[in-house]
Amino acid sequence: MKLTARLALCALAALSLGMSSKPKVTVRFHAETNRNDTSSFAVPVKLKYGQRDASIARIPEFSERNIKAIFPWKTADGTWGCAFKLNDSGRIRLETMSSTNHGSAMVLFIGTKAGMHQVIDMVIDRTVSDGIISIPNGLTDIEVLVLKNQFPVLGESKEKKKEAPKTQDPVDWKIDRTSPPPAAAAPRKPKRPAPEPDLPRVAD
Repeated sequence: MKLTARLALCALAALSLGMSSKPKVTVRFHAETNRNDTSSFAVPVKLKYGQRDASIARIPEFSERNIKAIFPWKTADGTWGCAFKLNDSGRIRLETMSSTNHGSAMVLFIGTKAGMHQVIDMVIDRTVSDGIISIPNGLTDIEVLVLKNQFPVLGESKEKKKEAPKTQDPVDWKIDRTSPPPAAAAPRKPKRPAPEPDLPRVAD
């Protein structure tokens, strides 16, 4: 890797880490720009798949702040692909950029605590108006794990915790005031003592 490319990656990492609110993962999509732009606006990079030197805009077209949801999948080469669904502002930026930059490259950088990773560069060959940009491969297991923790995954719904059934008292202590009270039992008559047997008396 050339020195200029290393410096570019360091600059992008510093820019990401220097933000006030630090996300767990940074997702930065940078569009290819004119090489004649000054260093204030452009950063030189080496395209991995295009196999050529290029310049990308220092400010990303859209980032993790524009991501609404993700859909990752495992690829044949052992890495991960992922579809990023953008919010309204990201969708408009993607549509505008893709309609005016046919033939140029879009470069994705993922940043975690482990560092900044240049994932992939793709050629813009059509206008994307649905707000979804798909990365065919290049993401690592750790990056996808952090992405899943930070963004909702399309097609997955969080299961609500099932409430434990309430235990009922074995005896119902409620008083039914609508029914008439039960009739009082009649008082029992006291039992008379049994008569003494009539025994013959002894004469004096």
